[in-house]
Amino acid sequence: MSLNVGEGKLGKVSIGIIGCGGIANYFHLPELVQIKDVKVSAVADIKKNRAKATALKFKVPKWYTDYEELLERGDIDAVVVATPHPTHSPIAVDAIKAGKHVMIQKPMATNVKDANALVECARKYKNVKVMALPFVYFDNPSMKYIKSLLKNGHLGKVCMARFRVAHGGPEKYQEGVAKMFKEKAGRTWFFDREMAEGGALFDMGVYSITMATLLLGKARQVSSCMGTFEKKATVEDSAAIIMEMEHGAIAVVETAWTQARGIDEASLYGVKGIVFWDTAFGTPAVMYYRSSDSAWIAPQLQSEEEPQHAHRHFVKCILEDKQPIGTVDEGRYLVQVMEAAKISSRLGRVVKLH
Repeated sequence: MSLNVGEGKLGKVSIGIIGCGGIANYFHLPELVQIKDVKVSAVADIKKNRAKATALKFKVPKWYTDYEELLERGDIDAVVVATPHPTHSPIAVDAIKAGKHVMIQKPMATNVKDANALVECARKYKNVKVMALPFVYFDNPSMKYIKSLLKNGHLGKVCMARFRVAHGGPEKYQEGVAKMFKEKAGRTWFFDREMAEGGALFDMGVYSITMATLLLGKARQVSSCMGTFEKKATVEDSAAIIMEMEHGAIAVVETAWTQARGIDEASLYGVKGIVFWDTAFGTPAVMYYRSSDSAWIAPQLQSEEEPQHAHRHFVKCILEDKQPIGTVDEGRYLVQVMEAAKISSRLGRVVKLH
């Protein structure tokens, strides 16, 4: 197992990327190559052309079509799992068993059974750092400000909340990926239940559920309605979820691939105050209503941290032997909520989480 970080590389963390699609090329690799404490040593993808082209583009010395060959390398300290949703958990388990620290693209798993297997494996290999996305994305000025409103009682008792993350769908994104690799654009895997297991909920709704959890705690029960209204897909393109939180509040989560433009927004409704904010990554935009003097306040918050924030955090935790934001237990909880939502929609009833 490769648990001694940076062997022979002047203390740099040697990272391998598993999956060379859009999220790796648009997000993970551009950020990782800018971090001085990182060396991207290898990439892997079942499509040879993608693995080879990605390695060439980012000047990565080695590429593979079998991720297990990458995991066999003793000089690689950590991996990023950036493959289609159902493969996240099985690949992460293999990586943990190989002694690699792991950053897992959201969702951590597509069902509770796979999530449980990952949690059990991570507990067995305690020296391995595992970071489940997207929790770390919300370690930002907006969320810190809103958490302070809650902690200091400025909103009073929060009884209702709403979270919406939605856009027009993944087609243009996938067309861009196909163009990048000079492939013929075809049906996106996001629309295929066998390849994705879930639609807008896994792709976008997971962000809203994460925010609801970070601000309001866990849910007691879930009810939902999902449907496919516009896309030619075997997964849902729209979903609405009602979460009854353990502390009494109701959180409504809305997500879709069916709207003219992306809208990322959230709101908390308390007896003393209300807060609205734009949840898109970038410059924070928050509006807070204070009932004591009927004032609307627009706090001047610092801009979001540099794009490499999530990856810098992961690398720092490896080097300093700390637990990253986004544990496997937290990642499993998101999967539990999403699985409950799917069951609720299918059966037409409330599903209890405990």
